[in-house]
Amino acid sequence: MKERIRLLSAVLCAGQVILSAFTAAAGPCCFVEVGVDHILKDGTTGMSSNDRLKWYLEQTGRPADEAVARAQDEISENCVAILNAGGEIREYVTQTTDNDFYLTHNAGGAPDVNGSAFFDSRCEFFPADDQVIIHGHNMKGGAVFGRLNNYRDVGYLCRHPLITLETLAGTDYYVPYAVTDINVDMSAPNYFLAIVWKFDPDSFRQYTGYLKEKSYYRIPVDVEFGDRLLTLSTCSYVYSDSRLVVCARKMRDWETPEYLEDLVSRSTLSGVSPDAIAPYTGGGDYERLTPQDMSGLNYETEEEIPYIQEAAADLFDE
Repeated sequence: MKERIRLLSAVLCAGQVILSAFTAAAGPCCFVEVGVDHILKDGTTGMSSNDRLKWYLEQTGRPADEAVARAQDEISENCVAILNAGGEIREYVTQTTDNDFYLTHNAGGAPDVNGSAFFDSRCEFFPADDQVIIHGHNMKGGAVFGRLNNYRDVGYLCRHPLITLETLAGTDYYVPYAVTDINVDMSAPNYFLAIVWKFDPDSFRQYTGYLKEKSYYRIPVDVEFGDRLLTLSTCSYVYSDSRLVVCARKMRDWETPEYLEDLVSRSTLSGVSPDAIAPYTGGGDYERLTPQDMSGLNYETEEEIPYIQEAAADLFDE
């Protein structure tokens, strides 16, 4: 009897495997209840995140976000997301395999000194890596990430507590957990590697812990391993090679936008200052720039960022 039971169980298991294989080949409607990770094992190797997302939506019969789909049709297929941050930043986010291209081209692919906001080419937003990074120029006129400097005001952070990222799959909410400047000069003693997209529990704790420790604000938003991270990064002038980063995590299933807005509204100054993180010590790209070069920079100048006058008063002297 036991042998018959074992044989029957084996037959049933085999039948389930065959049925799964059959339904996987039968058409989109068969995938509706199948998880993302399972689907992506089938035929998506080598696809970009956006193509993989399109494939997923087709397989599940789910509608694509209209705004992003329209941008891909009318502007460029590389417009893969729409970012809203701080109430004043609304940017198409692009992605390609070349991180340099959108430094000098707009979202439509035309040459443009402003460039475009773009996902780091090494990050995948579908299925999402542990962290995705969006780069953008810090333009003097406020274009692209020029207004990211508004986050240097805690009152501004409190008034604009949520970041939204809209892809073909719809809109996700993110909440800031740290705002600071980091040193990306690999030869500097305080160099911080921000371009990380995969974590284990220890590296996640070290990474987010450093950023919260160096944050200019005490933001009562916790971060746990398993949270999806979003980092907005732009050039800053605390020292010769630095980035202002607004670090956020994705809203959890049980949270609401209102709940997160209330948390961020309680943010206070931490007492950490840019110069305490990384005082300017000279060197870097600036020493190779002439006064004429400096006057032609499209980034923020010391006139807009007061702490630069203290950190490097003669940096822009003519």
